[in-house]
Amino acid sequence: MIPWRNDELVIFCSPKHPLANKQGLTDDDLKSATWVAREPGSGTRQTFERGMHGLLPDLNILLDLEHTEAIKRAVEANLGIGCLSKVCLEDAFQRGSLVPLQAAAHRRFDRQFYFILHKQKYKSAGIDRWMELCRNL
Repeated sequence: MIPWRNDELVIFCSPKHPLANKQGLTDDDLKSATWVAREPGSGTRQTFERGMHGLLPDLNILLDLEHTEAIKRAVEANLGIGCLSKVCLEDAFQRGSLVPLQAAAHRRFDRQFYFILHKQKYKSAGIDRWMELCRNL
């Protein structure tokens, strides 16, 4: 396992959502919201659940979806709020079609991405080049 880059999930909503202009979300806000989430078992869902530790049984998850774009569209349609990687939300935030929300500081949504290589397989120049391209993103 070779560390690649850090990532952070961001809670977000439609600009029309009642929480859109709230400065900071409380745990009660998180529990009372309707959620559109990644499917159970995905890495994003695992990070989300770790960040929501202690609240999971009380969350109202309306939809579990497999695709990031489907989640973004559902949240844009104001079906609920979501939590996805900051990287995949940057364009939507710039356009104003989605807005970031700030959870309490004790709610952590950070994670580390890795390259995973088989110990007993030859690492070709192509793999080295691909890893270099990824690191330069």
